[in-house]
Parts: sequence; structure tokens; C-alpha cells
Amino acid sequence: MAARYGLIGRTLGHSYSPLIHKLLSGLDYDLVELEPEDVAPFLAGDTWDGLNVTIPYKKTVTALVDEVSPVAERLGSVNTVVRQTDGTLLGDNTDYAGFSLLLDTLGIDLMGRSAVVLGGHGGAGTTCMAVLADRGVEAQAISRSGPVTYDDLHQYCDVDLVVNATPVGMAPACPAAPVDLARFNNLAAVVDIVYNPMRTGLLLQAERLGIPAVSGLAMLVGQAAAAQTRFCGTSFSLDDIASVCQRIAQREQNIVLIGMPGAGKTRVGQQIARVLERAHVDADWELEKRLDTTCSEFITTHGEEAFRVEETATLRSLGARSGLVISCGGGCVTRPENYDLMHQNGIIVLLDRKLEELSSKGRPLSERDGVEALAQARIPLYRAWADMIMPSQSTAEATARGIVEHLELNDTATASTC
Repeated sequence: MAARYGLIGRTLGHSYSPLIHKLLSGLDYDLVELEPEDVAPFLAGDTWDGLNVTIPYKKTVTALVDEVSPVAERLGSVNTVVRQTDGTLLGDNTDYAGFSLLLDTLGIDLMGRSAVVLGGHGGAGTTCMAVLADRGVEAQAISRSGPVTYDDLHQYCDVDLVVNATPVGMAPACPAAPVDLARFNNLAAVVDIVYNPMRTGLLLQAERLGIPAVSGLAMLVGQAAAAQTRFCGTSFSLDDIASVCQRIAQREQNIVLIGMPGAGKTRVGQQIARVLERAHVDADWELEKRLDTTCSEFITTHGEEAFRVEETATLRSLGARSGLVISCGGGCVTRPENYDLMHQNGIIVLLDRKLEELSSKGRPLSERDGVEALAQARIPLYRAWADMIMPSQSTAEATARGIVEHLELNDTATASTC
């Protein structure tokens, strides 16, 4: 590894960790994928000074370090290792600090409250249970097998807090939720430690029910900050961590363009993608690849309902990805389930163009129903879905620039303090 700090695991995929450490202090941070037999030799080497550890090696590393912190000993796993000045290896668990910070973001007093922790006997769940106990919360672990299972949830309908410590709802199998929140009648908050997508199926439920909820992003950033404190002695405030969370959310969330047929979603999306150096995806173009025909021909041949089913399948795939600019078809809002698919990891922007500027040529539904009739049916839906509304400007470039400026999508990183 080129840097002296990094993350070890077996399959790391798309990890936010290098970006988080860069945003926190400019720290160079690598991803290192290792096979089981390579973990011990790597730790014994001298190419690193500080490491984070992820599955499946947290237990493995615990047995390889010279010393463990009290919290790591209590939790039985290590996710942070530092080389001390005498060359010995200290194992710590900064997930505890990360989850504690995540609870802080709720802004509510948890002392004396009750909770269920879904997956509470797993690695992440054990950490959540320990933090909650230290906060004075009476927490019950729920698991698929064990003393208390999901079949017993009816006994806990009055709890104040639901915590998801399972991977259910994680991209790309999203949106999904491990439980139906409607069965709980006294919830003060919902916590989901999954951070991709930004809004899991559980958080989308909480949003609809008006229940305060937080994702696992603050936990991820909080544990990284705690690790950097171990690595370098650097300290971070809650404002520092909140700022990094906001910047990651801005960077990783899709920008989803909706609006009437002919509103310019494709051209504006291409311009936004060019400015932000992101990939642009036109949902209709992706759909045409799936169908091996044009959208117009498919609608004419098979009907609108069959088309909408295929469109939802395409949006499900696109909505599970991150960092894209997505231009949607004009009728995507006609199926309510598409909202969660786009909202789970996206900022939805309505391109508001004057009706007299819209053309129905080559658009079978506009030709059949007329632009005015489509607008009457769809515009209320567009406005209900939109996180922001952008009136069309004189050019696609100007409209794109207005969206980027409004969303304040600028990425910068501070100089390293390590």
C-alpha cells in the first residue's frame, strides 16, 4: 500500500472510507483486500502505521495484536489497529464511538427509554447493544434464531426506538426493510446503521410515518474520526463530522430529473454530468436496451401498462446505484412505487417548463392524450415528488448550472493534519 493508513478486508468493493478520511483531514488512505492466509503476514509487516479492519477479519485480528483496548475486549472484536511507538500492535474498536455519535444526532434523551435491536446478536448488533446499555436504554436483541425472534416482536410494540443492525436494505438489494414500522405504536426514533442507500426501506417508512430517523452514515464517519484520533491524535467536533456527512451525501446521492415529456431532462442531465464529472443515465435509453426496441414502439405494440412495469424494473436497478445523474421518463410518476426507488438514494429535481414549449411529436402518450391533459394529471405528482423545482432557463447549460449552484455541489478536501 502506498499510504501508511488503510482498510483491510476480503472484498471491499465501493468503500466510502478513503473519501471520508480525505474529507476529515486530507489523510491518504488505501483499500487493501487480503485473503485469510495473508492477514497475519500483512500485520507483521512494516508497510503501515494504522489500519481499519472490516469483515471477515475483526475476530481474526483480535488474536493477532499485542494489546486490546477495554472497549475492544468488551465487544470481542477489533476494527482499528495502530502501531505503537515501541512497535507493538494495539487493537481498538471505534464502532462503539461511531454508534454513540450516531445516537447523538437524534437529539433526544435516551435515558430510561426502551429499544429493539434487529440483529442484536451479530457483530454490529453487539456494539449497538453495548452503547444503548451504557446510555441507560433497556434494549432487546432480536434475531432470526435465538431466545427472542422476529415472531416475538408483537411483545415489543411499545418500544421507543428501533435499531436495524442487519444488512437488510443495503444496496443493491434495496429498498427493503426487516420489519414493518406500522406495528409499533410509540416510536420516538428509528436508527438504521446501513448507509447505502442514504434512505433505506426502513427510513422511507419512518419518513412516511413522520418518525425521526437517521442512517448509518454518521456512524461510519464517526468511527473513522475516532480511528484518525488513534492514528494521528487529531480530534474532531460534531460539526466536523456533520460537515463530512453532508458532503458525502451530496456527492453520493443521485441527481434525478423528472418532468413533462419534452422538458429537456436528457440535455440538462448531460450538462449536469459534464459539470460534476459524473455518469449520466437516461432511463428511457436504458429501458430501450432492455426491451431491444424504442419506448414508443413498445407502448404502441404492448400498451402503456406493460411499459410501466418494465420502466419500474429499470428504475429499480438505477435507483440502487449512487453518484449518477438520472433523466427519467415523463410518466415515471404514474407508479407510486417508483418514488421510493428514486428517493432512496437521490435528490429529485423537477424541470418546470412552460406547456407551450413542449412538443408531442414522436411521443405516443402526448399525441394520444394531449399535452394539457397529461400536465393536469402529472404536474401535481411531479411537485409532490420534487426536492427542488428548477424553472427551465434559456439553455440546457444555464438550467444545469442553476441546479448545481442550488444544490451546492462542490467537493473540496482539507490538507492533511496527520
